[in-house]
Amino acid sequence: MDPWRAATDNWSELCVAMGCTAMRTSGAILQTYPIERSGTFYNSALVQNPQSFVLDDVERLFDERKLPFVIILPQLNPYFELARSLEDRGYSHAPPWILMIHNRPDGQSNPAVKVEQIDGSKVLDWFELQDAFPQAAGTRQTRLEMVRRLSRDASAQLLLATIEDRFVGAGLLFVKNQVASVHMIATLAEYRLRHVATTVTLEAIHRARKNQPNLVWLRTRKGGAGQKVYIRIGFEAFSEILSYTKTPRFEDTNLPK
Repeated sequence: MDPWRAATDNWSELCVAMGCTAMRTSGAILQTYPIERSGTFYNSALVQNPQSFVLDDVERLFDERKLPFVIILPQLNPYFELARSLEDRGYSHAPPWILMIHNRPDGQSNPAVKVEQIDGSKVLDWFELQDAFPQAAGTRQTRLEMVRRLSRDASAQLLLATIEDRFVGAGLLFVKNQVASVHMIATLAEYRLRHVATTVTLEAIHRARKNQPNLVWLRTRKGGAGQKVYIRIGFEAFSEILSYTKTPRFEDTNLPK
């Protein structure tokens, strides 16, 4: 199995489950979120085959839609030449993320933290804990509807953590085609350092393993607090994830309805 291709296929499936548009072009998957005020966070080309990737086609498709976008690729040998060519074409890259793969069970939950899978009745409680999306003006209702749609998808599990009946943490497990991914781990600020994120992530892994997946993965900011947490519970870094863009002029473009 190619972990990068499997992870990006899974990533794209999650996008579709939230109501996004995904399409395949030569060597990549393009995905766009239905956000009225759209920034580069919401539109991307996930490169899966650098040899067949055609940058001009990607630029044309996003330019026609007047959308800002990022080109996302791993820091792996076959992609080095493409990364250099993007820089030569005027692209700059943001601080990297890390693709991490779970290979060994480890870590200890906080028994005071209770984690449950929620239904639609608690989606708003889950959503209020999240800070994963940029808070662009006018997008809150759209983002909430995306989460509501996701909560109805059989491949997704929205996890909500409580301590003494107070909502203190959240996370998302997405399992499709024998690949599982963990996303949107969040902890209420005043409950940090109480292993809430660890407990939610371990619960997600436990649930994922019931499906005997071929791959369990997540992404986190390189050098961030999350990376240390995930290493302690058995994740290992597979590759940096690099994001390249040169379209800030389209930032906050008003999209047609």
